[in-house]
Amino acid sequence: MTRESEFSGEGSKSGLNIGQMSELTGVSRRMLRHWEEEGLIFPLRDQSNYRHYLQGDVAQLERIVTYREMGFNARQIKALLKCKAPLALDELQGQRSRIEEKIQLLGKAADRLDRLIALAKGRSGNDSAPTKIDQEDQYFSEAYERWGASRQWLEYAERKAMCSEQEQKKDTARLENVENELAQAKRKGLAPTSDKVLELIDEHRQALSWFHVTPSMHVILGRMYVADPRFRRRYEQLEPGLAKWMLVAIETAARANGIDPATAKWE
Repeated sequence: MTRESEFSGEGSKSGLNIGQMSELTGVSRRMLRHWEEEGLIFPLRDQSNYRHYLQGDVAQLERIVTYREMGFNARQIKALLKCKAPLALDELQGQRSRIEEKIQLLGKAADRLDRLIALAKGRSGNDSAPTKIDQEDQYFSEAYERWGASRQWLEYAERKAMCSEQEQKKDTARLENVENELAQAKRKGLAPTSDKVLELIDEHRQALSWFHVTPSMHVILGRMYVADPRFRRRYEQLEPGLAKWMLVAIETAARANGIDPATAKWE
């Protein structure tokens, strides 16, 4: 049965009630009431205040549905229904531009989401030079094996997915600057328990910006710097004995925060 034939038989004089109108058009009763409140449709009311929709209401509703599916809100639709073709065309072209902008933003969001999902699953997606890929992918795989099930790994994946390459380089440079300052402090003979060194150690903890590192977690990382030959070798190149010296400073800072290094946990 076509929409026209709905009005050819019984009820054609009084029109359709709200249930019939909803069934005919596929628009919910709630939405029909809402659009009436917004001044988009004007069904007749009988003595009992029941709504009656005529053929013109169906035609009007079809236009409303069309514009709604194109992303227009009730205010915009109301204006479009009243304005002349040239003005309506301007609004339609404007909406087309707005939709295109949204498509581009959604495309970027989808790309970032794909990147986040890949990182969260332990896939680095490294696009660097081949020799660099092997080394970085190895570190990435080991890190995922150790921390992949942790909340911090998801934090890391979120930050890496959202940050540009330039921002990631800035984070790396910040950490390297603090490490160089720590190496200079040891070279000058400063004690790892001195106030100056403890300030630098706190800066070092905060510079580990891939996820939030607590003082307790910093102790765990400090032990890794000493135990892992690669980390130890890296710090030894900056200054002999730096990894162990830093661990003393990290544990001292932890105690200052009320944490017993012997019971430090990965929080």
